[in-house]
Amino acid sequence: MESNPSISTSTIRTLHVPQEVLENIPAQSQPSSPRSSALATSPNSPSESVSSLPAQGLIIPSLTLPAPLRRPTPFGKTLGDLRLLVVGNGADDRELVSNILLDDNEDVVDISGWEDFEHGSILRASTDWIEHRDAHGLEKFEPAKNVEIISLARHEFDDNLTKSSILPVIQSPFHSVSELIDPRCQPSAALANLIASPWSPLYTALIILSNSGPSTLEDSPIDLLTPHIPVILMQHGPDHTHFPPRPHMSSFRPRSTAALRNGLFRSPETLSSLRYEAAERFLHWREVECAVERINASHRETLSLSSSEPLWNKAKWEAEWESRLSQDVAISCEREDPVRVPEQQCFDPLHLSSLISFSLCLLDPATRLLSRSVYTFVHKLADSQVRIAMDGISEGSLS
Repeated sequence: MESNPSISTSTIRTLHVPQEVLENIPAQSQPSSPRSSALATSPNSPSESVSSLPAQGLIIPSLTLPAPLRRPTPFGKTLGDLRLLVVGNGADDRELVSNILLDDNEDVVDISGWEDFEHGSILRASTDWIEHRDAHGLEKFEPAKNVEIISLARHEFDDNLTKSSILPVIQSPFHSVSELIDPRCQPSAALANLIASPWSPLYTALIILSNSGPSTLEDSPIDLLTPHIPVILMQHGPDHTHFPPRPHMSSFRPRSTAALRNGLFRSPETLSSLRYEAAERFLHWREVECAVERINASHRETLSLSSSEPLWNKAKWEAEWESRLSQDVAISCEREDPVRVPEQQCFDPLHLSSLISFSLCLLDPATRLLSRSVYTFVHKLADSQVRIAMDGISEGSLS
């Protein structure tokens, strides 16, 4: 995309001043304004009057304005972040990649230069402007740089390149996003919607640029990539043989570069579908990583239990304490003699103090028993006397 040329350059106006006007100018007139001081004068006499000017005219300077910014389109304002990976035998041609995706793109307002990194090159572009205001309240616009295209250097598009260069780049944002999600959080529609947002750090799609028809050499690396990112196959050469459908390929299958650009920049439905496909692959990768971590943790626990010493080792215990066994048995026997212990605890009934104490202890119960017996005897005696009296009265009445 070429920038528009400046709309204003230095303006030079030649004023043909009549000779009569020049003669009427006073000989000692001085410049009265900054603009007058800018008039061309002789190098030998910079303070000479205007009458000494050449007759060609006056030079009036003008302000050079910066080139106007391109106005973003409604599609560009709502595009969000678009991150693309480009591989294949056309990825090394930077001009081809830029021509397919960005050149003459109405939705792109700014294109930065290519930047090299370890595995290839990065091209950043913008579909909108970010407005800033400085301390004086002046407006400043900077490119959003919301479009990122990574062209991975191609030596041979095979399994080795895929595992060593492409997969680490794809999975780099996977680890960053996974660290922000609670491991106990299960896959759900809410989580998928969050990951598939327009500002998601995941890569939106991987484009394979090929100038030839389908090749069996590309089958294996494509099968390695499809579980991790939506893959789009695109031909740019004279061979227009279409690639056969593959499992887990992206649902977006453009037949031309124009359809590819239109789907990425001007079709919100297609772009949203690609983002959800990327979110699904991230969730699948996360489930695989969690399962692998659980298996590894189980293996580590089993290995630690099998390799560590048991909690109690009989041989070690016998070697450590057997030498003290006889000594400890002898000490215990001296402390607790089974013959003398009963004699120490035996009570002697002939001991005088013990006999007196035992007798005094029985005195109170004996007193209570005697009182109860006397009371019972007196009560029975009284009852018998009453009966005798009653019997005598009954006999007297009968006689």
